[in-house]
Amino acid sequence: MCSLVAFGGPEAHLGVFLERLVKKKKYLTEKALMEWMALCSFLPGPTSTQVITGIGLEKGGRRLASLTLLVWAMPMITVMGALSFLPYGLGSDGRWPDWLSFLVPMAGGFIAWATWQIGKKVVSDLLTLALWGQGFAVVLLASSPWAIPLILASGGLLAVILGKAPEKGGDSEFSPTRIPWGLFILFVALAGMSTIALQFSTDSLVGAFERFYRFGYLVFGGGQVVVPVMQQELVDHGELLTTEQFLGGFGLVQALPGPMFSFAAYAGGLSEVTGGGGRQALGAAISGLAIFLPGTLLLFFVYPIWGRLRNLTWAGKALNGLNATAGGLVGGVLVQVVLVLAEVPSSLGYLLITVACLSLGKLPAPFIVLLLGFLSFGVGKL
Repeated sequence: MCSLVAFGGPEAHLGVFLERLVKKKKYLTEKALMEWMALCSFLPGPTSTQVITGIGLEKGGRRLASLTLLVWAMPMITVMGALSFLPYGLGSDGRWPDWLSFLVPMAGGFIAWATWQIGKKVVSDLLTLALWGQGFAVVLLASSPWAIPLILASGGLLAVILGKAPEKGGDSEFSPTRIPWGLFILFVALAGMSTIALQFSTDSLVGAFERFYRFGYLVFGGGQVVVPVMQQELVDHGELLTTEQFLGGFGLVQALPGPMFSFAAYAGGLSEVTGGGGRQALGAAISGLAIFLPGTLLLFFVYPIWGRLRNLTWAGKALNGLNATAGGLVGGVLVQVVLVLAEVPSSLGYLLITVACLSLGKLPAPFIVLLLGFLSFGVGKL
């Protein structure tokens, strides 16, 4: 269900996870959800995908984590791969129909709800308020993709130096396991072997795996960062897609729920359009899976290490700082969204309706999507 209603980027997805996994299903607490966000923000790859995969990892090990990843990502990988067969029906300006304009403000509503709910948990004193403020500021003032990992590290370090020791007893169900060095070796081996294979093979599918696997381990910050990187390599330098084709798919992936990294299936499929339907389907599948693989391997490797560290006193203090800073990041994104929406008053109305529905606590996310969809369609007919 999260996969079908999670519109927007990682911060909006966090709001959906908060509403469904914390409030409705009580799989974990808000504090534990923020811990996952802070940890995954340090890792390259799709942050929200790693968060929900990590929740599965904590609840049922790597098997449940893999199933969680499959259920979360495959619907949109399939849809975007299928859409690569219809590049000229997507539009050339990267926009969706006017009646779907409610999607961005709805995502903003989920971000606003997450900002409020998480802020209450992570801000407990002047230090955590200041750390929340630095996370808030970096979103608005910094442009480097390294800014978020660095500001999170800063928040953790300041909390270790200045913060109080946390109370004993955490929310994690972690049980110590052996560190899976084999998965780390596999992560490195796939990166090296794909690069070497590319030097000896002219098969474009080999190039697709190497390219999108590399995107998966070099990009911090989720889909908003990886898509411009794709544009530079696929459009500007590689000339595998035209600007019109790329923007058409980019507009659609923003209008669809689920992880924005699923855009890789569209781009990979469309890159193979001259090879026939079979190669195009393979290109979409290989690209869509390759971009999620490195972040997942790194998550599986880091999780046992973090599980050992998190119970140490200094690690608990660092975690409080990480959580406060991560909460500020969500607040900063909310301001960015509101500034964009302020140009269209009706968009702010959709955002407020979303927040009002979430505050009631009993309305499921699919109902909110349908309600705003009908309202937007009705307004468009006036």
